[in-house]
Amino acid sequence: MPDISPARPDDAESRSAYWEAVHDGKGVDAVSWWQSVPGLSLELVDAARLGTAEPILDVGAGWSTLVDHLVERGYRDLTAIDLSATALRTVRERLGPSGDQVVLQVADVLNLRLGKRFALWHDRAVFHFLTEPDERSDYLASMERSLRPDGFAVVATFGPDGPLTCSGLPIVRYTHLELAAQFSGYQLLSTSGEDHVTPWGSTQQFTAVLLRRVG
Repeated sequence: MPDISPARPDDAESRSAYWEAVHDGKGVDAVSWWQSVPGLSLELVDAARLGTAEPILDVGAGWSTLVDHLVERGYRDLTAIDLSATALRTVRERLGPSGDQVVLQVADVLNLRLGKRFALWHDRAVFHFLTEPDERSDYLASMERSLRPDGFAVVATFGPDGPLTCSGLPIVRYTHLELAAQFSGYQLLSTSGEDHVTPWGSTQQFTAVLLRRVG
């Protein structure tokens, strides 16, 4: 399955500092994951067929434009979290008045306690950074606290032919079935993927799943 290399931030403080440094002082096109239109994410959110009043959570949002597009589609209860305050400030400025109701919060997905249950959990490229079993366990605990019993999860990672690292950190690559198998108590509803073209023209294979919580 994965190809993992050693050194990496392994506590909340070092993770926060790392991702703040990734975003600070850079343009959006300086990061490999940038997309003006997050087509894969929108495809799977659409497949969940949620009403526009349903609460949606985007974890590890960074500079993602997902909330922008969901606002345009009429969704009214949106929350995005990230470890980088700089990234979230950029999103706030970009959204302008149309995004006044969007909650943008600095938070760690490995210890997430928002005091609210969501109808859909969205993660594009956070889970694949979790190279240790205890990190994946903490992530799943955060998801369980945050997601309704019948809620949906959209999770995307690098696929089996994707890069071995992202933003200088080791990652875990997954096939669709390997990724779905990480989520005990969730039903696999559909799979998808894309060959994402970075701002500098290289290609990254992404694997994505739509899950529904049943446990």
